[in-house]
Amino acid sequence: MNTVVHTSTDEPHALRAPNGEGRATALSEVLDELLPSYPYNSATQLHEYFGGRAVPRSYGASCAWQSFEAGRLVAARTGAAVEYPADGRHVAALFPDADGLALLDPYLLHRTPLRLDRAAAEDGVVRQTVDAYPFRVRADGSPAPSRVRATWRLADDSVRLDYLRYSPRRGHNVLSRSFTLRPGTRLTEVPPPADRVRPLLLHPEQHSVSVRVVHPGERQIAEVILPMAGRPTGVRADAALLIGKDNQGAVSRHASSSFGRTAELVADAMGVPYEELVGFLLEAAALHRAAAPASLVLADYPVEDE
Repeated sequence: MNTVVHTSTDEPHALRAPNGEGRATALSEVLDELLPSYPYNSATQLHEYFGGRAVPRSYGASCAWQSFEAGRLVAARTGAAVEYPADGRHVAALFPDADGLALLDPYLLHRTPLRLDRAAAEDGVVRQTVDAYPFRVRADGSPAPSRVRATWRLADDSVRLDYLRYSPRRGHNVLSRSFTLRPGTRLTEVPPPADRVRPLLLHPEQHSVSVRVVHPGERQIAEVILPMAGRPTGVRADAALLIGKDNQGAVSRHASSSFGRTAELVADAMGVPYEELVGFLLEAAALHRAAAPASLVLADYPVEDE
């Protein structure tokens, strides 16, 4: 892996730990810090790139920016080189070394860093699977963690990441997300230029704006979502379109008691009043609508329980 993006840092040089053990500790610490403090928020970059607004860090950011922040912090604390390979609009932070590579992808909610050692290869493939949020509960009361599975193919230097969540409705883990990171997709500028970012924010796959948190106290996943099919205007009346999703993947409608509990967890994790959370999502929908081409068609957001 040759192309390296060196991130700037404002953390003290004394925090750097270049040895392997220190780097592994830094990776774990950064991941543990970011998951409850820097949530996934697909509205943030709409505000920044179309609204010209500086968004507080506690609001979080989209998946790529979560990885940028992970890479920045690890580089600051260890001096490690970091690469940002992409799969479409998704980006992970990758840290190569002489023995293999480590990887952080906060969007996939893995609880421990992914470490892939070349020496562990079998038939040219290195594999690792780790636990991830959410930790759900089976019908019999036993814990059902999510999983992230990494597969590194040495022949083409590609890394596939699979995120598998437990589905209470189906009774087993199901593949929720899958990305393949290839060497030729590494970003050479972080963040990318604005003229590259703006079209990605209007991609048809982005059919909602949402905030998903790992609550720092509860360690539960909670998400508030504003579907954008039908082109929400962003006005206050659109708050009725909001839905929630709790740690078990159960969907709740706006104004229901279960929605209230979910939204309270999200707002509390962000450190903002509920009304501010709602306003942030509604304004993002309005910015999206104003910037999107008239021909853009968005799919309906699925509202069934997981």
